[in-house]
Amino acid sequence: MRIILKGISSAELSSSTFITGFRTLGEVGYLAPRYIVLKRNMKRIGFITTKYLRDVTFLDEYGIATPFDLFYDKEKKVIVLLNHILPYQKEWNSFARDITRWINAMHIQNVLLIGGLDKRYRQGTEPLKWFKTSSSKIELQYPTLEKQLIVVGPLALFVIHSEVNDVPATTILPYADKDRIDPAAAAEAVNALNQLLDLQIDASELYEDARKLEEELKKQLESIQKEMERLGTDRHYM
Repeated sequence: MRIILKGISSAELSSSTFITGFRTLGEVGYLAPRYIVLKRNMKRIGFITTKYLRDVTFLDEYGIATPFDLFYDKEKKVIVLLNHILPYQKEWNSFARDITRWINAMHIQNVLLIGGLDKRYRQGTEPLKWFKTSSSKIELQYPTLEKQLIVVGPLALFVIHSEVNDVPATTILPYADKDRIDPAAAAEAVNALNQLLDLQIDASELYEDARKLEEELKKQLESIQKEMERLGTDRHYM
């Protein structure tokens, strides 16, 4: 795996906050980081390439999208890794491990991981749950994730490698719809990040344009899926 920076050094990113998520339950881990990138008008500073890099690209608001784009907000000192698609499953572990090691080498202040919880299992009225690694000093005004509740997938591997390498990581999991794209759940993640980082992002557009966003992303996913099937490759994203 290679981390390629453009016009900025790793030293300049020291003490930043790192945000990422994946296209899993409700697309929350993709919608929220992408919304932050666009609303903060963040600058793309690099890319991540892997041995088995996905052969998918498209035009986004900022130009040509690669599977894994890196963005930076100099004012807030925030890095966002925007994963437009999941890596191949056989690369999940190395992807999480190598990025976590890079983060650790840069002395990142905090890592914020965005995912989703199946809202069918919500028992109270809280919009999200969260948990953190041993090194994280962050506190959120939401209930923590129940003990013994299993987290799986690439996000779980980021948590594992963060714990092993003493990286201060906090995972934010809004309740989301398992069967569809859920912009409202992504808005809850953005609200939580606003509290932590004072990003001053209005999340109302995610609520108001939920249907439009859902349709756009659904078309994008269907297009990617058809291309993967045409090429005879497995579909590893959700």
